[in-house]
Amino acid sequence: LKGGKKLEDAIMETIRKTVKETEKVRFEGNGYSDDWVQEASRRGLPNLRKTPEALAQLSEVKATELFAKMEIFTSAEVHSRLHVRLERYIKNMQIEVETLRSMIDTQILPACYAYSGDLANSVKANADAGVPAPQKETLTKLNGLIGSLHQKRKELEAVHHKAESAAAEEEKAKHYAADVSTAMGEVRGVVDELEAMVGDDYWPLPKYREMLFSL
Repeated sequence: LKGGKKLEDAIMETIRKTVKETEKVRFEGNGYSDDWVQEASRRGLPNLRKTPEALAQLSEVKATELFAKMEIFTSAEVHSRLHVRLERYIKNMQIEVETLRSMIDTQILPACYAYSGDLANSVKANADAGVPAPQKETLTKLNGLIGSLHQKRKELEAVHHKAESAAAEEEKAKHYAADVSTAMGEVRGVVDELEAMVGDDYWPLPKYREMLFSL
């Protein structure tokens, strides 16, 4: 404007410059879809899916130098914040693992055992009466899933112990983000299958359809 340009021309010039400068970090599609993941990879942008990966960026030299240059944080303050956030992430994961294990041991498995026992009694009663027992197929599948849940719970216990054994916080956080979260997801997958099978009167928690559609 000081050079005599009209306001509209100055605005358009600024917009053109900004559009070009920000092209590599702008995405005008669905940022929650795989389209953005693919586009970010094409542009050479990092795809930090896990919390420890994102937090690690705080300790990068460029980050610490930027914070110091802008007089936001000193290097020591940046690393202190990294330490606090890693500790918080680890504690949150520990709470989630303990909660999941408690739900399995005190709610999910007892409900499955009860339903399995009643199905077994029903199958035996039908056999004693000399009539077909179609519920035997359900019982077989149910007991298979119960066995799978036992196995997945053991695997979760093992990777959780491995994570807890890590000496450094960074290493511990990585174990939680990778191995432990994966094992938790596998446990949840089996529980979802059991939820779809076990009778409503036995299941101790609200089922998905109840939470979504019950008034």
